[in-house]
Amino acid sequence: MRVLTIISGVIVILTGLWCVANQGVAFAALAFILGSVMVINGIIGAAAFIKMKNRPDGMGWALSDALMGIVLGCIVLSNQLATDLMIIMFFGMWMLFSGCNRIVGSLTLRKQENISWSWTMGLGVISTLAGIYSFLNSNFAGITLGILIGIFFLIQGTNVLTFGIGMPHAKRHHHFLHSEKNKEK
Repeated sequence: MRVLTIISGVIVILTGLWCVANQGVAFAALAFILGSVMVINGIIGAAAFIKMKNRPDGMGWALSDALMGIVLGCIVLSNQLATDLMIIMFFGMWMLFSGCNRIVGSLTLRKQENISWSWTMGLGVISTLAGIYSFLNSNFAGITLGILIGIFFLIQGTNVLTFGIGMPHAKRHHHFLHSEKNKEK
């Protein structure tokens, strides 16, 4: 699941880059891709959380973030976002929620003496600030919708990528079984 989480992060980053590169495209044309990526990312995140065997205490924030991605992705896919301001507020809410989750998660990781806590904290602060920015600036300083959504996806993809890199490695049991068979012979 670690590899799938890393791949999911890369896909979200590539989606962000795609949004920046195609900034003139209407949101209705982007919605299917954005919603699909959000749902797939959420499903992979939830599956990784559930499948994690030696899950440290306090990792509920990862499941919460994944479930929020699924729910918000379904809202995007159902075409419920009517105006550009609503779209920005919607993705800003996603960033704010995800950023707060990352900050809480980083404090948990710090208590567990996990070395990735500082990256998680930094990305959580950046996500939170991006979410707050979307609520406070109605004109967005001339930034087009595609660029802003692309930036949000780049930040979220980096969040997922660093989470995947920081996940514990799964030990493969078939190597252990194979070595036990060789010892018996």
